[in-house]
Amino acid sequence: MYIWIWITYAFIFGLCFGAFANVLAYRLPRKLSVIKPASSCPACKHRLGVLDLIPVLSHAFLRGRCRYCKKSISVRYSIVELICAMLFAGMVFFTTSLSAIPLAFLAFILLAITLIDWSIQEIPNNLVIAGSIAGVAWIAAAFFIPEILPHAPVWHNALIGAAVGAMPLLLIDRVCIWALKKDGFGYGDVKLMAMAGLFLGWHLTLVAFLFAFITAGAYAAFLMATGRAKTGTYIAFGPFLCAGSLAALWFGQEFMGLLFT
Repeated sequence: MYIWIWITYAFIFGLCFGAFANVLAYRLPRKLSVIKPASSCPACKHRLGVLDLIPVLSHAFLRGRCRYCKKSISVRYSIVELICAMLFAGMVFFTTSLSAIPLAFLAFILLAITLIDWSIQEIPNNLVIAGSIAGVAWIAAAFFIPEILPHAPVWHNALIGAAVGAMPLLLIDRVCIWALKKDGFGYGDVKLMAMAGLFLGWHLTLVAFLFAFITAGAYAAFLMATGRAKTGTYIAFGPFLCAGSLAALWFGQEFMGLLFT
């Protein structure tokens, strides 16, 4: 019974962090401060009040329009908030421990990275650094109090996971530069997977790569089949790495069990 109370709390916190992910996705690519000025309507620039900033509900009550200029506001903001809320709730449901806190923060970082990389094909370093600090703190704390913070990889598995996350992408990029005279992967992807590897450990990092390459390949094939992309078109790989990391975190152990039985 108590688990559903915590899931509800996690869902509410997730809505708030989802709203902040929207702020990061809008401001970081534009090199704006994420703290000030206060949020405003993108159309009329009117400062938004507290009642305009309630995740999901404000958009619903205002029927998707700005209270002041009546311009339409994208439903994407509410969708992002709901996705973040479900990710937070999912972390509590899957872990049922305090490890849900760093893992929920990882989910928030991966969501923000997905939004930004999909938009401008760039992964901000400060998001990767924040995620890496959280990962190191989780692993260090779990070393001393493992009974309170289960699910954390042991420190050497985490370090190997970071290396396994970074090195394949870095090597592929180097080969592409040498053979094709163009980048294969951006360094943002390399740093992203080094961060994710801290949380996943090396086994689950390999699973994350598998999920990411399969989904990215399917998406690329769809774009080419529908004429929306051609050979050589660059597709942001970060969102697929983020989704693959979350999938590996939740289902990786079961997947490996099926694969090796």
